[in-house]
Amino acid sequence: MRKIKLNLQIKCHKENHIPKKKKIKTWIKSIIKKKCEITIRIVNISKIKKLNFLYRNKNQSTNILSFPFDSPKHIKSKILGDLVICASIIKKEAILQNKTIDVHWAHIIIHGTLHLLGYNHNNLNTSSIMEKIEIKAMINLGYNDPYLI
Repeated sequence: MRKIKLNLQIKCHKENHIPKKKKIKTWIKSIIKKKCEITIRIVNISKIKKLNFLYRNKNQSTNILSFPFDSPKHIKSKILGDLVICASIIKKEAILQNKTIDVHWAHIIIHGTLHLLGYNHNNLNTSSIMEKIEIKAMINLGYNDPYLI
């Protein structure tokens, strides 16, 4: 059985639409096939904007940032990395995309976890691969294709 160690840090005004830890683990388990440890930090808009500028040189807010952990070769580690998510942006995007907040949270966490696993959407080919995995995971969880808006 896959054991996911999840460190959930809520560093913004706690709103009722932030999913429970158990649900987040279910979403992560839909794509992780090994034991791992992930930290998810939920922040406000100003914090994610600062981090996006600091690490990606983009002076704008974003819904999620992924920070994969690259363990030194001589150290065995189950740490996959960190995800930083802006709760208020997730809520706004869900409303704009006419999705439930729960569905959008699931999609964004799956998307970010795939980044931690090394997937990206830098070109059409890698984007297509990543989207197919996201769609399959979402459907397996009982949700619709997240790209059908």
